[in-house]
Amino acid sequence: MEVRTFPIYPPSAALFAKVLALLFIVNCIFFALLTLGIYAVIDADGPVGRIAAPVALITSLLIMLFIFFSVFTWFYLIGRRTSFALLETHLIIRNSAHGKHFTYDELKTEEARIVDLQAEPQYRPGAKIFAVKAFFFYGGAFHLHTGEKAHVFLTNTPKAVYIPSHRDHALLLSPDDPEAFLEALREFKPKST
Repeated sequence: MEVRTFPIYPPSAALFAKVLALLFIVNCIFFALLTLGIYAVIDADGPVGRIAAPVALITSLLIMLFIFFSVFTWFYLIGRRTSFALLETHLIIRNSAHGKHFTYDELKTEEARIVDLQAEPQYRPGAKIFAVKAFFFYGGAFHLHTGEKAHVFLTNTPKAVYIPSHRDHALLLSPDDPEAFLEALREFKPKST
């Protein structure tokens, strides 16, 4: 059989922009309050108040903005580059941070189904085990609200594919086309031993 690749449902660019704008505002407010606090205890007309404090504060603000913007941009990009490939022998989750592969013998493909995360909130990711969690992308190992462990690769889509497994982790994936992914997954049968 031919390899079938399904991209992840694209993370929201608008939500990503809102997160960055909110980070910028929160950082600026924090540094404005820090500036007021520092200038309340130092001599504003002395060399520290005129030279050292502004340089230190501006440098710190720029470093913090760079760190936060870099981290969230990385989260967004790994979310966009995630895909799910169905090969003859196994399912591969292509993701630069937490990529995984599963043989069909490990998956209960006959029990896989599409879940509506708004109507069935128990399937939403909860506490992280080892994962990346942003407002627009979840990737890695999580506890679901059901208490079950799952490998989650999910963007801000209302529908996801839930795949139980014979291992200790289920899968919760958000392909761009969940119906086509589920149909293709069921075509790949476990190899009988």
